[in-house]
Order: sequence, then structure tokens, then C-alpha cells
Amino acid sequence: MTALNLLSLFVLAVMVPGALAQGGIASCCRKISRTQIHQGLLTKYYIQRPPSCPLHVVVFITLQDKRICADPDKLWTKTSKAYLDGKKCRRQKLGKQKKHTVRHELQ
Repeated sequence: MTALNLLSLFVLAVMVPGALAQGGIASCCRKISRTQIHQGLLTKYYIQRPPSCPLHVVVFITLQDKRICADPDKLWTKTSKAYLDGKKCRRQKLGKQKKHTVRHELQ
């Protein structure tokens, strides 16, 4: 095998698992969207980074399961991430309170 073929196989072996972990190469954001929707319509987000995908963006998922590829440095992106993080934290606290209440009632 030539060095070029070996290098190609190595690059492929390194990049494919990362891309698959984020939903596959086809699901990578190819451009940054200017769309800004109400935070209440967002359900979650994840961060897309190279080398798995070409751009470093924050990918928001909406209630309708649409993806918005946002610039991580924009204010809207930062406040939306904070909103979703706070919402997740409140759900986790509420879940812990419910478990504590159920245990107390069972005793």
C-alpha cells in the first residue's frame, strides 16, 4: 500500500466515528442560519465541531424537529443555550423532588 492510501484510510477511520456520533455526515450543518425563533419553541441543542463536520455551530432542535444551525458567538445563541440549560436543570430538580416525595409516602 502506498503512503497516500494508508493516510486516506487513517483519515477515514478517524473522521467517520465522530460524524456518526453526531447523526452522520449528511446531518452536518453546511451553513449558519440567521433564523431566530422564540426560545419556547426549542427543545434541545448540541454543538457541532470540526473535524467531524466542517463548521463550528450550535444546532438547535425545534418542537417540529427542525434544525437551526446557529453561530456560537451570537447573543441569541448564547441566551437560547442558557434558556435550555435552565429548563433542563429545573426538570432535573423537579424529578428529584418527585422521587423524594414518593419515597417518603412509601415509608
